[in-house]
Amino acid sequence: MPAAVAPRQTGLKRLAAALAFLCLVLFLLAIENKYAIEAWRGLSDEVAPAAGRVADWAARLPSGAADGLSGLKTAVAADPGPVAADPADAILAGEFGPADDVTRAVTGAVAFLGADLRFESGEVLHTRPLRIAAGREAFVAGRTFAEQWNAPADAQIELRRVMPGAAGRTVAPSAPCGAASPGAVALLHRQDRVDMMVFRAGAVVGPDAPRTALCGLWSFRRR
Repeated sequence: MPAAVAPRQTGLKRLAAALAFLCLVLFLLAIENKYAIEAWRGLSDEVAPAAGRVADWAARLPSGAADGLSGLKTAVAADPGPVAADPADAILAGEFGPADDVTRAVTGAVAFLGADLRFESGEVLHTRPLRIAAGREAFVAGRTFAEQWNAPADAQIELRRVMPGAAGRTVAPSAPCGAASPGAVALLHRQDRVDMMVFRAGAVVGPDAPRTALCGLWSFRRR
């Protein structure tokens, strides 16, 4: 009798694991969110243990030791832990008004809509992610992000490449870059404030860049 039960338990384990994986795939397809894959990557360390617990629960069904639905709920429940995110780590989105007179005069407010930066002045910068820099890094020779923005050395600076609006075109001159063509932007998001640097097209953001690579420096506050 035990020899007959063992293959059945193994089959149930495999079935439970397959069903758990299928549920995860259907979940990712159903929510239709561009951040779903990133969420899956972040949760992957928790998914495998949960699938294993479900498989163990299924294996206990023939013996009656699985505790029915109550046992299943326990199996799929993740270990408790902190779930609140730091507001400073939220995805940069929404509308921000100018935080100083110069920004108000040149660009006005800015709206972060996906990868686009839409200014009240009518300018639109289409961007794509470049990399994350630390506050201690220099953006031009002899000057760091931390010094310029009075930020911690480990502050996360989002660097984005400015892209043309359509394939085959070049980036047009823009007021946020002092009427020159922008090539990159640096963004520091701190709660309700966003500080932004704009760099000329062709410039390399880093310690070897001349100071003339920076063509705009702007500050905004959430409305």
